[in-house]
Amino acid sequence: MSNEVGLGWGRVLVGMPDWAAYVLNGALVLSAVSIVYYGIRLGITPMPSSPSAVRAIVGLIPESTEGKIVDLGSGWGSLAYPISARFPGSEVVGYELSPIPWMYSRLKGVLVRRGNLALHRRNVFDADLRDVDVVVVFLHPAAMRRLREKFERELRPGCLVLSNTFEVPTWRASETRRLSGAWFSTSTAIYVYHV
Repeated sequence: MSNEVGLGWGRVLVGMPDWAAYVLNGALVLSAVSIVYYGIRLGITPMPSSPSAVRAIVGLIPESTEGKIVDLGSGWGSLAYPISARFPGSEVVGYELSPIPWMYSRLKGVLVRRGNLALHRRNVFDADLRDVDVVVVFLHPAAMRRLREKFERELRPGCLVLSNTFEVPTWRASETRRLSGAWFSTSTAIYVYHV
């Protein structure tokens, strides 16, 4: 057991056994490899929605909403948790395929309990959207092209679709909310669609 305190990974915590540093390093490397792999496979790395996007999206969902709200590409849970808190009478379901963000969002559930929130590790294209009242999505343009077809097949009239940064191709947004925020923000606009 090492009692050194230094800048090295294994010496940050006093009393941390040397093997623990190897385990932590290994976990970090595997996490990075997983994120890169799924980023390449899915066409985008999982990015959390910016705080301004979260505020805008939560604010755009009608206060009277009590039905099913689906977060497609729920990632780190940056939208699913605030939505489930704001709409406790709604069933909130998140779908994320990348394992590290999904695991993170599930572990967050240990600390932040939400009885109305379910997070599934599943491809968004396998989600059943036939009984959904609100869809929230933050996915890349190629996925949005595929989702448009799915939306047109499955979403019922009156469904609200809120897309972070990327438009639904060929659809005309009823509102576009431009976001101002930090220069490094991943979110630029929220596109509002009514099916």
